[in-house]
Amino acid sequence: MPLYVYVKAEPQVLNSFKKKEALSVVLRTLPFLSIACGFFLILVILYPIVSYQLLVFSKHQKKIIAPVPERTIARVKGFLSPQKDSSVPEGEVLAIQEKGVRTQFDSQVDYDLIENWFPTAPLPRIKESKITHYRLTIPKLKIRDATVTIGGEKVKETLIHYPGTALPGEYGNTVIFGHSVLPVFYDPKNFKTIFSLIPTLEKGDKIYIFFDGIEYVYQVEDYFEVGPDDVQILEQRFNEQILSLVTCVPPGTYRKRGVIKARLLKI
Repeated sequence: MPLYVYVKAEPQVLNSFKKKEALSVVLRTLPFLSIACGFFLILVILYPIVSYQLLVFSKHQKKIIAPVPERTIARVKGFLSPQKDSSVPEGEVLAIQEKGVRTQFDSQVDYDLIENWFPTAPLPRIKESKITHYRLTIPKLKIRDATVTIGGEKVKETLIHYPGTALPGEYGNTVIFGHSVLPVFYDPKNFKTIFSLIPTLEKGDKIYIFFDGIEYVYQVEDYFEVGPDDVQILEQRFNEQILSLVTCVPPGTYRKRGVIKARLLKI
């Protein structure tokens, strides 16, 4: 019985050939992998927008509001100076586009600033108050005690209570702005994504606001969309207690403003 076995090694030239062949296979496959990755990324970006149009838009399509003309009726106290016009019913404020107000949207616009969300609307000055913040909770979207800043400016840092609109619990329209991105990146604790899913809220869903030691409960009634020149969502009607949550839609774009309307439930 032999004690040793000799095995003839493969020639180095053959090993080198196999390595080159394997590398060639990888190089031939790489373009297809790149194309597949590109299609996947496009799908990730487009799917939320397409699904939004098919599901949310179709669900609320009768409630989509087109942009209004330059002359927009608004009842926002301190929003614009009243202008006399015989065509406007008494008690209403006619908001006229002021000279110098930017109406065009371009890639240089900073939508982190709420003043750019409705460019035809000069941002009202906020009155000094001891209360500068309150909290908002939406159980369905897993939003818990999110900070709302009264008269804040940057929606990437906090939710913003639009200046000149009613405070929670008051008669009028409480308007809160929040950022949105593609739903795939949604994080209820991140103010850059916090309002991404508000178009999915349905009639009857609850929204809770804790303000000045009191918890107010609002019930969702409606969802609709407006153009960036339509400031009527900021109007104040003092015979009702309304909450408006505003964000940009479709997800990940700044084309329109999606609005959730909710009404205060009686305590």
